[in-house]
Amino acid sequence: MLIKKIFLCVAMSSVTLCASAGQYATELGQCLYNNATQADSDTLTQWAFVTLGQTRAAKSIATIPAKVNQEVTSKAQTVVLRLLAKDCASQALKATLYEGKNGVSEGIKHAVTMRLEKEFQSQTVDALIAKLTQLKTP
Repeated sequence: MLIKKIFLCVAMSSVTLCASAGQYATELGQCLYNNATQADSDTLTQWAFVTLGQTRAAKSIATIPAKVNQEVTSKAQTVVLRLLAKDCASQALKATLYEGKNGVSEGIKHAVTMRLEKEFQSQTVDALIAKLTQLKTP
């Protein structure tokens, strides 16, 4: 249940990330999303989960061991670097040239956000939202 609560927080916070990406970062994010395998997408979802798990709010209900965080981050770096260098090199270059040092990171955020939005549409999350909307009144 604890993992589901954290996942719900990740998914809900992801909605705000897309708004800040520029045109080239958005195109990079779309490329990363489209070229990621299912294993890649799972790794990026796990990375988002452990990253949010490092926030004060998440730490108050669960602790993700540093070793797990490091392992997941390392796997995510490998995935992202492969995608940036191989499948999305052109988009990464444009994001860097036209949107500066934040272009690539915003593109990565956009790709992770799109993946989380897809996860957010799952039946598991729908069930959690249904429970959330069943508010108890005094």
